[in-house]
Amino acid sequence: MKERDEARQALTTLQAQTVVAGAPADSGASRAMEVDSAEQAPDGDKGGEIERSPEEIYFEKATETSKVLSKARIKRETPAGLATADDWKTATQQSLVESLHTSTKPGIVTICLDRTGTLALTGGLDNHAEVYSRANDQTLATLKGHTKKITAALWVNGGGLDKPIITASADKSIRIWSPKPANAEQDADLRSIGWTKTHIIKAHSSDVVGLSLHPCGEYFVSAASDGTWAIHTLDGKTIIEGSIESPISQIAFHPDGMFLGIATSDGFAKIVDVKQRQVLATLDVANALESKIVTGLDFSENGYYFASTSAQEVAVWDLRKQKKAHSWALSDILHNDDQQSSEKETEFVDARFDFSGKYFAIAAQNIHVFKVKGWNQLSTLAG
Repeated sequence: MKERDEARQALTTLQAQTVVAGAPADSGASRAMEVDSAEQAPDGDKGGEIERSPEEIYFEKATETSKVLSKARIKRETPAGLATADDWKTATQQSLVESLHTSTKPGIVTICLDRTGTLALTGGLDNHAEVYSRANDQTLATLKGHTKKITAALWVNGGGLDKPIITASADKSIRIWSPKPANAEQDADLRSIGWTKTHIIKAHSSDVVGLSLHPCGEYFVSAASDGTWAIHTLDGKTIIEGSIESPISQIAFHPDGMFLGIATSDGFAKIVDVKQRQVLATLDVANALESKIVTGLDFSENGYYFASTSAQEVAVWDLRKQKKAHSWALSDILHNDDQQSSEKETEFVDARFDFSGKYFAIAAQNIHVFKVKGWNQLSTLAG
């Protein structure tokens, strides 16, 4: 809890400095929504209830969610059954799925597990999203409609057969899929399980490259390669829009939902205040590297750390100090694996924190698991 508050305080300080220095032209909408409610009330009805805009409702919900999560973090204990460091050291592959998506355009671009780890949502180069059941070892549903590759796919509220799905594509659109009634039935025939497209969002003019669900579970953010980002409701309404000057490659909500982490194709990661639509911090991730695209970003659940991934380096940033807490080059990973392959034969793909905040995983040619803070490697999962 203390760590999270310190991280947020650092960003709040940056926000205050930015406001003093002068707000950007597009901050007027934010200032307008902060006008005293009595000033907004119609003549003769200043005591009545005032209709709030969708944007105002969003920020109220975000603030409320932040407070609730703060209290929950104080009481949160280590989850029962969480793997220990020794468990990771002896981890082995349990199963292998050899074929998903079509053989004519093979390749998985994105994957998202539900909270139980039994359902995998994948997005492919074949323009389809698929839901795969580990328990049944089969694809339960194929979601068709996008006309270009799927760039992002995520479950809503932890996922499961009875939860919606959101997909984004290089076709510039976002689709929201609702579960069929049969999904909620116990012992339902697997052939009757599926999701139906309920909304198509066309808020961007270029490839949609990322999605992230707000911590409250009622909103999500999307980002496009042209530098635009937008926040939407689950019924397909776009309520907030913003942009940065750099081309975007990925996006993620900060755990308190008030800030965005944005990765760019020109080597930077930016922390953006949603309400002010201002960049509060810019981190030089890969600007000096041969491959500048920042392919992945992830916040630790308490908001203290921020992980960035480029082809040649993975870094964990301390948001209080806005500096690297630890970083890995490809040569570091290859050395740890005692592999003889050339660095050019592999690259970093992504890096993620687990929800408990105790472990950190890096995906390259293999999966490498580290203990948070000490950053000592626990395991390499080959395959």
